[in-house]
Amino acid sequence: MLILSQEAWSAGDPARLGQIAGAAVIEARRRGDGGESGDGWMLLLLPHSGVVWPETEAFEALAATAKRHAIHLAGSLAVEPAAGGAVATVGFVFAPDGALSLRTGKITPDLIEGFGDTQALPAAEADFPVAKLPFAQVGMLLGEDVLFSHYARALVFNGAEVILNPTTEAADPLTPARRMSRWGRATDSAGYVASASPRTVEIDGIALKVPTSTALYNWEREVVSAIGDESFVFVELDIEMMRRKRATPQGSMPAIVRADVYARGYRKWAAEAGELPRPDSRAGWLAEARRRMDAEAARVGPKREKYEEQYDICVIQSVPRLIPLGVNNSREIIMRNLAESLGLAESRANIPSVRLVVFPEFWLTGPGGIGGIQRTVQDMEKLAISHGDEVFDEIGAFAKRNKVYVAFQNFEVHEKLPGRVFNSAFLIDDAGELVHTYRKNQCADVWGFLPDTTPGSIIDEFVDLFGYESLFPVADTPIGKIANMICFDNMSPEVAFALRHFGTEVICHSSSEPHGAEGRSPWDNARRLRAFENTAYMISAIDGGEHVAEDSDLLTFFRRGHTRVINYDGTVQGVVDGPGPVVLRAHVDLTGLRRARANPRVNFKLWSDFAAYAGAYSGEIGFPSNLWKSEPYVNPYLGAKELRRVIAEYMERGIYVEPASEIGADRYRTSDQV
Repeated sequence: MLILSQEAWSAGDPARLGQIAGAAVIEARRRGDGGESGDGWMLLLLPHSGVVWPETEAFEALAATAKRHAIHLAGSLAVEPAAGGAVATVGFVFAPDGALSLRTGKITPDLIEGFGDTQALPAAEADFPVAKLPFAQVGMLLGEDVLFSHYARALVFNGAEVILNPTTEAADPLTPARRMSRWGRATDSAGYVASASPRTVEIDGIALKVPTSTALYNWEREVVSAIGDESFVFVELDIEMMRRKRATPQGSMPAIVRADVYARGYRKWAAEAGELPRPDSRAGWLAEARRRMDAEAARVGPKREKYEEQYDICVIQSVPRLIPLGVNNSREIIMRNLAESLGLAESRANIPSVRLVVFPEFWLTGPGGIGGIQRTVQDMEKLAISHGDEVFDEIGAFAKRNKVYVAFQNFEVHEKLPGRVFNSAFLIDDAGELVHTYRKNQCADVWGFLPDTTPGSIIDEFVDLFGYESLFPVADTPIGKIANMICFDNMSPEVAFALRHFGTEVICHSSSEPHGAEGRSPWDNARRLRAFENTAYMISAIDGGEHVAEDSDLLTFFRRGHTRVINYDGTVQGVVDGPGPVVLRAHVDLTGLRRARANPRVNFKLWSDFAAYAGAYSGEIGFPSNLWKSEPYVNPYLGAKELRRVIAEYMERGIYVEPASEIGADRYRTSDQV
């Protein structure tokens, strides 16, 4: 049983610590859970304790408490290290016999409280340890570390199934977003995140009440959270359900992520950043924040003398006609979809304050691009465009006529890569010219559903031709720094993060999302997190249905739209409240966004230490690169064969644990084994 405590504690008061542990055990046994019944284990997660204490004495008290009550005891506290030096935040897990199962340090500064007199863990020591406890593989992210997706990813690559997050909370506008982050880390991990924070903190001898973030999250929902001032939250972890989830290709996010693609950038950027300073005081952290902000401004900060500080946008939710498999008039259907969607957009795009129009994924071809169970590369080629196509002419004329920038998606072919069809997004400027092209990095190709080429499938050739930066193009325009992203990219935080590294302020997210109970909430939470994590607008244009055939007016709303605009702080500005063709107008305030980025407590990108996790992303981890470097017309991903192989390798390496269920066991085997 997992017990989340909200009781403030101090290592200098072992009697109080023992009372908290004892009360938790008594209540758990009274409920008939853990201890003398059930599977016999209990893990008590204490909130963070900000009372500084010598590490040796603190650990002696914690070990004795764990042993006395025969529990696993976890949490974090501020300590004076045994080896001497500055005060640091340290996390721990003690076993029921009093042995130390895990010790780790905090990587980020104390952002919630406004920087404190503590030192962060240097990148060289961030090894992301995982304890293999009898009931689960457990890792820890301390305090604000949970806000950083790469740290959670590194823990999972080391085998974590449960991420413990002892922390403290505060009442400010970002409190809800920090709670969303914990859920997001569970989704990224296809695992559990458990957070415990105190209901009171002591400042100058006064116990102040604070909001809590005590909760347990899994990949698709908040499982349980504190309701108020209760001392404990009790919950059973269904570890086997989680293991079955990871064994299923459709939901195995740590296996789907193309880690090598991102690792190439992280290693390069870590070298460019060099060894980062480790302040040990509030004044030092504030000075370091200023240095990092100046460096970021010099590297990717807005360079133009003048920008349009605020403007309106139109986000288009269209209902395209689906192109049936095998038809000979696909171009006619594409042009009909184009004319209908441009006509819909023009009803609002001609308003002088509107400067950006964003169209959804598959708005020209219908959801998935083409109807049919199994599509081929040749099918995709019939739908693809390249610069100079009449589609660009029509959209360019629309952009020039209405004096707007246009972001849109379609399948694309490129003369330098014959036989390759990319799922691409384009940005057209207000003069009708192509600004840049983005090729989707994380796609349904990993399941064999869509035979398009992602850059990661031919990464060596792609980078040789276009350069690494072409993976994440960002345009510095009069209306801000703008980037594109497509559909499933939303579920891999590495994509938006890389765009943010190159300075994006507005992410145009062309998407097509089937309506499902399992997917809708995590996807919506993820898009809010992408905005919050990167201090960037997230503009999600989503198709709002489909005609069942190109010659029919009958609609189906399997895709129900819910097009939305997310502000740079993760709050929702507007949502289309149902399916159908809609133009959603919203507002961009560049001045407000840049003011937020000037606040080091909000600008999280400043504190992401590439050197801490570049190694975790490197090597044989995640979905492999260059798997489609030959025979462009033979799809190597059919039946999710490669993804199943990655999952099976994770099982063999101990990154994943094989589920006990025989039903679940077949799901991660390769198609040759089933």
